[in-house]
Amino acid sequence: MNTSSFKINALLLSNLLCWGILIIILFSGFDNKKRKRFSEIDAEKINILGVNGKPIMVLSNKQHIPGPSINGKTYPREFADGREHFSGIIFFNEDGDEVGGLIYTGIKKDSGYYAMEHLSFDQWKQNQVVAMQYIDNGKSRRAGVRIWDRPTNVSMDQLFDRFITRNRLEKGSPAFDSITREIKASSDRGDNGVERLFIGSQDQVAQIQLRDNQGRIRARLYVNELGEGQLDFLDEKGKLIGKVPAKN
Repeated sequence: MNTSSFKINALLLSNLLCWGILIIILFSGFDNKKRKRFSEIDAEKINILGVNGKPIMVLSNKQHIPGPSINGKTYPREFADGREHFSGIIFFNEDGDEVGGLIYTGIKKDSGYYAMEHLSFDQWKQNQVVAMQYIDNGKSRRAGVRIWDRPTNVSMDQLFDRFITRNRLEKGSPAFDSITREIKASSDRGDNGVERLFIGSQDQVAQIQLRDNQGRIRARLYVNELGEGQLDFLDEKGKLIGKVPAKN
């Protein structure tokens, strides 16, 4: 074999080796993408991602639970009714907007305790409209389903942005007072929504509460202390104006 033939054969052999190594690497890479199985995982926060890489579910303890997120903006946890005290799961849609969650807490206090479990689902670009909830402070207890009506022309980030703006202003300044009036006007016209229905038990009284569009209880169906079914009708001030069965 002459020198030229030897060089050609060596070159072919080296090419074959390179291709072989490349194929091994490629197959090894595919093998690494296989699902891994764990019998137990310790974590303080787990993010489940959608196909676009954004979280669609976050499981977290109270130290790491996220604040409200809508229209690409994230807000402090304190904006969500004391969420910083809760652990649980927060749900998001593919756009990154929060759409509900399952949160819970149990706290011992000098006066007793406070316990709450809450599963809710949010209206599009708004706050919760359906919730299954248990609240107990040792003195009063409530468990059931709650329904809210929310506006369709106001998104939650508009409401949150007003509070963000006010928090940056000096308390008592004209600008602070002006934004405070805007917040009150927004609440007065119903931008925060109102609770319309409760079905459950409150302080061991099974009942259904129906509220008007101002959030005032106008009818209540319940079982009284004698174990009898009762339907009360109330005026806008909460005064009893009718009862079924009627009083004797």
